[in-house]
Amino acid sequence: MNKKIIIGIIKATRPQFLIAYLIIASGGLIIGLAQGFILNIPFTILSYFTIILSVIGINCRDEAYDWKKGYDLEYGGAGVIRDGTFEAKPLKIWGIVLDIFATILFIIQFLIYPLLIIPLIPGLIVMIGANYLTEEIPLGHELIPPISFWAVMMWLYLSQGWILSVTTILFSIFTYLVVLALLPYQDIGDREADEKSGKKTLTVRLGLDRIGLLSIGIGMIGLIFLFISILYLT
Repeated sequence: MNKKIIIGIIKATRPQFLIAYLIIASGGLIIGLAQGFILNIPFTILSYFTIILSVIGINCRDEAYDWKKGYDLEYGGAGVIRDGTFEAKPLKIWGIVLDIFATILFIIQFLIYPLLIIPLIPGLIVMIGANYLTEEIPLGHELIPPISFWAVMMWLYLSQGWILSVTTILFSIFTYLVVLALLPYQDIGDREADEKSGKKTLTVRLGLDRIGLLSIGIGMIGLIFLFISILYLT
C-alpha cells in the first residue's frame, strides 16, 4: 500500500469530525461518572468501536454522495475522489459495509440494554438517511448532524446500563444545542465553495454576521440547560 493510499484512507475518515464525535460521546461517560456510576470498561470499548465504524461509514458515503451531486468537484469534502485516490462507487460501498457492521453491533448492545432504544432509533434514521436528510431537506444540513452527536453521547451513557436521570436529559439537550451552535462556524470556511456548488447551507443563506449572532444565541440557550443540569447534579 503506497503513501498516497494511506493518506487517502486517513482523509476519507475525516478525522476532525471523528475526533469531535468521540469527544462528544465521552460527555456521556463524564456525566455518568459525575453522578457516581461505575464504568463498564468492556462496554465502553465496544461502544467507542461501534461509533467509530458508523461515523467512518457515514463519512465515506457522504464523500461519494457529494461528489456525484457535484458539490465537491472543485472544493470541499475530503478530496480523495477529486485527487484520484479513490473512485466514488467503491468508497460508497465501503461506507455501506461499515455502517451495516456498526448497525449489527448497535442492535447487539440494544438487546443487552433495552433503554438504548432511545438513541438507537434516531441514530439509525440519521445513519441510514444521512446524505438525503442533510442535503435534500430544508435546514437538514444544520439540524440533522446535532442529532447524531446527541445520539452518540446518549449511547455511551446508556450502554453502561446506567439509569436515565434528569441531569442526563438536560445535559443531552445542552449537547444538541452546543453542536447546533458550532456547525455554522464549521461552514464558514466552506461558504464560498458551498455557494459556488449550490449548497444552500444556513451560512450561505444568512451570511457571516447573522449566522454568527444566531450561533451565539443558540449557544447561550445551551448554557442555560448546562447550568440547570449542574444544579440537578449537585
